Amino acid sequence: MAKRTFYDQWHRIAELRVGLRPGISVRKHSYRGEDWYVYYEAAHCGFFRARPETHALIMEISPERMLNDIWRSYADKSPKTAPGQQDFFDLISALYSANLIYVEGGVSETHILERALGKKKKPLPARISELLFFRIPLWDPEPFLKRNTAAIRAIYSWPAIAFVAMILVWAGIEFALNSDRAFSQSSNILQINNVIPLYIAIFITHFFHELSHAALTKYYGGHVRTMGVMLLMMTPLPYADLTSVWNFRDKWRRAAVGAAGMYADLFSCAVATILWAYAPPGALNEIALNLMFVTAVYTFVFNVNPLMRFDGYYILSDLVEIPNLHTAAKTQFNAFFSTKFLKEQENPNDVVSSRRRAFLIGFFITSNIYRIMIMLGIVLFVADQYLGLGLLVAAALAYNAFVAPVAKAIKPLRNPYFLRKHSRKLTVAFGAGVVVLGAFLFVPLPDNRRLDGVIEAQQRTRVFVPVDGQLAQVAQRSGARVIAGEPIATFENSELELQRRGLAARLQGARARRTQAISSGSVELAAIDEEVTALQQSLTYMDAQLEDLVVRAPNSGVWVSTQLSGQVGNWISRGTEIGQVIDDSQYVFQGVLRQETADGIGGLGKDDVSVKIEGERATSHQISQLQILPYSRRDLPSLALSPLAGGSNAISTEDPQAAQAVERFFLITATLDPIRDTSTGLNGRSGWLRMTLEPTPLAAQTVRSLRQFFQRRYKL
Repeated sequence: MAKRTFYDQWHRIAELRVGLRPGISVRKHSYRGEDWYVYYEAAHCGFFRARPETHALIMEISPERMLNDIWRSYADKSPKTAPGQQDFFDLISALYSANLIYVEGGVSETHILERALGKKKKPLPARISELLFFRIPLWDPEPFLKRNTAAIRAIYSWPAIAFVAMILVWAGIEFALNSDRAFSQSSNILQINNVIPLYIAIFITHFFHELSHAALTKYYGGHVRTMGVMLLMMTPLPYADLTSVWNFRDKWRRAAVGAAGMYADLFSCAVATILWAYAPPGALNEIALNLMFVTAVYTFVFNVNPLMRFDGYYILSDLVEIPNLHTAAKTQFNAFFSTKFLKEQENPNDVVSSRRRAFLIGFFITSNIYRIMIMLGIVLFVADQYLGLGLLVAAALAYNAFVAPVAKAIKPLRNPYFLRKHSRKLTVAFGAGVVVLGAFLFVPLPDNRRLDGVIEAQQRTRVFVPVDGQLAQVAQRSGARVIAGEPIATFENSELELQRRGLAARLQGARARRTQAISSGSVELAAIDEEVTALQQSLTYMDAQLEDLVVRAPNSGVWVSTQLSGQVGNWISRGTEIGQVIDDSQYVFQGVLRQETADGIGGLGKDDVSVKIEGERATSHQISQLQILPYSRRDLPSLALSPLAGGSNAISTEDPQAAQAVERFFLITATLDPIRDTSTGLNGRSGWLRMTLEPTPLAAQTVRSLRQFFQRRYKL
């Protein structure tokens, strides 16, 4: 116990006579070689855990002596382990709260709890956040568990566990064989029309989850006197009070009780998976899908995670034999700070091995970071549904996560002794805080933004089939470099050949008749001349058509085509696009600039931006020209910017291939300086534009980011 010899509130309980309630059982437990004593009062299911020195003090408590006499006697007998008056006050309050002691002589018992109740008076934000985790007891399951003891023993027998394991293997195989269908169906599981069935599935599986905890507790000889409903994020869910598990000496039994809920969840998930795999489309299939989804997500994402205070946390606490793991971790973190930074004397009760201290401090830091992430996720989830309520919840959680801990941390600053002892450290810390705050508010820092986009060749010539024909030969493979006029593909058209031969024969006959008309002086000479001219023009056109059967590169560049693959011998109609010739000497970057992020970029010049290309991140490409179209649009420059290719721009579901963005945006185009090595091909690659804005303080950047976030997410 931390010592504080005298306490200004001691007079409230000094003359009280208290005693331990009849029927209290005390069991000695060992945690990592340390002895603890667990007190259990069956009538009210009250528990208290004490170290040996505290246990020795509790054994001194008797209604025949006043608390002040007990404290003085124990202090004289064991001055090294005796608590101060404040610690003894807290001990009596804790024992009374656990229904372990009574007050003799009709004295008002409220004196014991005045300080404890005062500690429970929390500010409004704390009470609002607690509404998200409110508990309502409804049912005493003890009689039900007693009546079904035989069934409980059967459920947790080794044959039953082996049977559940086989069901899990079967379900795993079925899921692996039907995983595509599972992910396809689960994409619509959070739709509004499935909210009520999904909640019913959550409630039912959670009831069996808690009942499994209670049943295994009864199986090992414990008592479960309370089950009810808790409001978890204002969602009613079943819960069971399993505090009697603290009385188990075997850590493996305590861990098994913690895992019993997951045992029920896995069995429910396995049965639901098998039903879903074999049930035809309909109500049964939908119900099984909901059960499978709920139990799998809850078990593998939340419940098994030791960083959250669910079953995984209590299992870890039992296995490493550290009661109240989070409290112990917090104590070690505070002890580390006070001894290493404040050079305070270490409390003997806080002395642990260096290995254990490292584990506890690491757990404390990791769990708090994860808790903050979860709280932010909760706030965003609530705000997405109800913005006003989300802001209220955010304020309450921010108070509990930041304001209250900071207020508690600076509370010692009110103590003159603490101020005198650590005046130098406090001065340095205050000065450093002022410097950091000043830098945050006033020191300009580089302001860079990243804009995703796609790299495209500035000149791309599409190549079409000019004449109907049968593909005879592909002269160039896709990706090959070609020069202007070089053959790309050769087509054949026998009808054109026959038509040309017919025209050539007709022209030859017309010329023969023209020669005969000249020699005979026929009056038909003029008509024959017109016929010869027409046939010559037709033959010239036909020769051009035959020449077009050889498709040539319109300009130098890289030939890109996927349409001709496997098409040799097939008939291809006139006007069909067969590929593109890309001029790789000049590329442009096209990026999507959302309206809420367009602030401050109007004055950007080409020297303020650079481009990086995916696959060549080590190289920054300069640009020769920057253009921002002054009007908004919805047509994405490429599907590479849509979620279909991993982009972040949501597109309309009416026609995903049309690349129509859901929200309007500005198109920013940057012409890259000539790139020497383009052997790998850059057209169509993803990239990003790095924009260097005017340096601004970090505070201004933070405010702008928050405004953009609210505008983008909530249209404010």
